[in-house]
Amino acid sequence: MNDNFFNSIPKEKTLNHKVIGPKINKLIEFFINKIDREFPHDRIRNKNAKGMFLTFAYVAKNTYRSVLFLCDMVSKDPGRKIEYSISSIPLLRVILEEVFTMLFFSEKLDERITWYHKAGWRETKETYDRCLARYGEDENWASWFEKYRKHLNETTSMFGITSAEASNPRKNVHVWPTPGQMKKRVDSPNVTNFMQYLQDWFYKTFSQAAHLSWPGLAIMGGHFLHANLDNQESYLKKTRSDCAFYNTTLILAFFSELENILKFNHKEELKYLWTIVSEHWEVTKELYDKRYRSLLQ
Repeated sequence: MNDNFFNSIPKEKTLNHKVIGPKINKLIEFFINKIDREFPHDRIRNKNAKGMFLTFAYVAKNTYRSVLFLCDMVSKDPGRKIEYSISSIPLLRVILEEVFTMLFFSEKLDERITWYHKAGWRETKETYDRCLARYGEDENWASWFEKYRKHLNETTSMFGITSAEASNPRKNVHVWPTPGQMKKRVDSPNVTNFMQYLQDWFYKTFSQAAHLSWPGLAIMGGHFLHANLDNQESYLKKTRSDCAFYNTTLILAFFSELENILKFNHKEELKYLWTIVSEHWEVTKELYDKRYRSLLQ
């Protein structure tokens, strides 16, 4: 998102990128560096936790910047079209999935981090078994199977897979829950209610866009049918604006959840950024008031 990006957005949505952009980039790098160099092993004892949290942070950073790239339609590159910003909607779901995951982790950290990795091992094993059943007799696959078996053996040890889990993953290793399933498993009514709010007002729309159900198809492609070009341009500018603000809001939510878990004493900077963005978009303010205003006290 460059400095001219917000100039093309209707005035009621205008936010000066010089105020917010560099600070969010600094926030992201702060957390990545902290996780890498000062991970709280004394509180989070799972040996796989550091690498997992660091990867989540990098995925959030990459997704956030990808959305900004798609939404920046002021580039001198003539190939950059305003409608490309709509393709960022399914990407917003990636950051939202991370918010759900951090919420779910936060109640029972070590237990759920262990579950996360074991569920991942199960998926990997099922992929191996499916390929083995179909291509096990094909010599062209022999090298692939050898490397995959080595990977499975390494992760079996790394993730603490028991002999019973290894012999029957479908029975003895639970799958990782979807966001809709997570809210049924959390203990806190406040977290349950917040997850329901996220599902109703964020996840549902992003998922429709990703799955291309009828509402999602309308979101992702309805603008192509606008007979009135003025209406089409207005719709695309509004959508681009919303995507940029959703992106900023969700990245703040993700790192607020990370701060809640890792406790890097970075609440004041997060509160400042929430306050700035909340002044320009009601959705951000509502999300902040729902959880993060009190969480960051």
